[in-house]
Amino acid sequence: MKTVVIAKSHRKLSSVVVFVLSGLLVLVLAIPVPASGAEVTRGKFHTYAAGIERGFDISGRAHMTRTADGKTIVSVHAAGLEADKTYGVHVHNKACYDANAGGHYMHDPNGGVNPLNEIWPGFTTNAAGIGNGKATNDFRARSEAQAVVIHDTDGARIACADLIPY
Repeated sequence: MKTVVIAKSHRKLSSVVVFVLSGLLVLVLAIPVPASGAEVTRGKFHTYAAGIERGFDISGRAHMTRTADGKTIVSVHAAGLEADKTYGVHVHNKACYDANAGGHYMHDPNGGVNPLNEIWPGFTTNAAGIGNGKATNDFRARSEAQAVVIHDTDGARIACADLIPY
C-alpha cells in the first residue's frame, strides 16, 4: 500500500515540477534579447499637463534600440489620442520631468532640424485614436537621448516616455 501512495505522490510532484518548468521556459523565451552589442531602452507614455488640459489620457510605450552596427531604431505605440490625426513625435535630450524633456535630441548639435539629424517616429492615428510610429537612423544615439515626446499639431508637448535601460 505504501508503494502505491508514494508512486502517486511522486507522479503528482513530477507533474507540478514539469508544469512550473514549462511556465518558466515560456517566460524566458518571451523576453526579447537584444543582439550582441545592442543597447535597448524603453518606457511608458504618461500624459503631460498640457495633454490633460486638452482632454487626453494617453498611454502606450516607446522603445529604442541602439544597434551594434551604428543605427538607432525607435518605435512607439500610443493610445488615447484624437482619431485620424498626425502627431509629431521626437526623441528629446532630457528626462520627461527635467524641463519637459528639454529639446529635440540632435546627432550633430550644430546640424539641421530634420529627420536625418534628429529621431522622428511620428505617426497618424487610426479611427480609434491609436498611433504607431517607427524611425531608423544611420547613427547610434548618445546617452542624452533620454525620452520620447508626443506633440500636438500646435507643437504642445502632450505626452512623454522616459527611455530606461532594459
